[in-house]
Amino acid sequence: MERLQRADSRLGRAVCVALQPWRLFRRRKRARGPVRRVLMVKFWGLGSLQLLTPAVRALRDRHPGARLALLTLEQNAPFARGLGVWDEVVSVDVRAPGLPRVLARLTGLFWRLRRGRYDRVYDFEFFTRVSAVAAFVTGAPWTVGFASERVWRGALHRERVVFNRYWHVARNFLALAGGEGAPTELDAYPPTSADRAAAARAIDAGRDARPYVVLNANAGELSLERRWPAERFAALARRLVLEDGLRVVWIGGAGEADYVRRAAASAHPLPAGASVELAGALSIGELCALLEGAAGVVSNDSGPMHLAAALGAPTVGLFGPETPVMYAPIGARTAVLYRPPQCSPCINVHDNKLSTCVLGEPECLVGLEVEEALAALRRLIAAARDDESATPKHA
Repeated sequence: MERLQRADSRLGRAVCVALQPWRLFRRRKRARGPVRRVLMVKFWGLGSLQLLTPAVRALRDRHPGARLALLTLEQNAPFARGLGVWDEVVSVDVRAPGLPRVLARLTGLFWRLRRGRYDRVYDFEFFTRVSAVAAFVTGAPWTVGFASERVWRGALHRERVVFNRYWHVARNFLALAGGEGAPTELDAYPPTSADRAAAARAIDAGRDARPYVVLNANAGELSLERRWPAERFAALARRLVLEDGLRVVWIGGAGEADYVRRAAASAHPLPAGASVELAGALSIGELCALLEGAAGVVSNDSGPMHLAAALGAPTVGLFGPETPVMYAPIGARTAVLYRPPQCSPCINVHDNKLSTCVLGEPECLVGLEVEEALAALRRLIAAARDDESATPKHA
């Protein structure tokens, strides 16, 4: 990830410079006729794709009848397709070894985009140059992207929208789509019956039907500084099992499996079957089915937190380096724990979300106690049970 960010900063700047004569020539081109094909660009962040769904609705309203496509990374494509809000998902795999291969794949992508004949392109990336270049090379007569005085992207977008760091990201996305003021309700991933059955098998629900809490102890490779200490997750797991009679299910990507395994192991000894590790073992549909059926979710500031909130699971989000002003989970059953020291937030979209803790350890997260997380989760679970009991049951 850091290698790609460096390439975007250095090579991307050179590409933006090289495109300036073409940009000046393109200024003469004007959009004509109805908007029939729209491309939305969002490479990074599963959670960001989830937060993008209100903007998709805004663009449906703005361009009725247009075909909406999404350009994203290959690892995000299954989730994007499963959401079902786009007519088409275009993806690129940049995980190839070596920068030359990555550049070759990007070049091939640019040729594909050129053939897409898009009328409008909306670049929802936070100031990356590769997304601005991708939008530009489509040849679309009108492109829109975020603007910042701190990050030069060659003025490749025809229209530039200011990114407001005091607004939630979903609201910024809506503003870029021309839907400022529209509701920020999220479209959740709809698990299939097969997804639900597979998730139930994974936690052995047939033998142990106790309610379970999902613990997301990792935070994705973009910024590991967002991780609440693993020993806090372990202590929380012990209390949920021994005091509340719940099961705990640990999740994470395949690359996070070792970290999650160590965190789960430090919670033992626990009764047999009370702790289940599923990092790297679930498809995206199975993960969403697991989150949908959870009694509660406790998650670092990362993608699964947003997925859980969108699915209606009682969700506690843990924040420190990043501010919940921009990334709080959106949903009726959510809570945020955030006790920022003076240096927080230290992660900024203008700096590619790179963070270096000036204190040596993340005080912002170390300051969050297990008791706080447990109390917040218990309140959400109790409120969810009250809501369910108050809902009339139909025969």
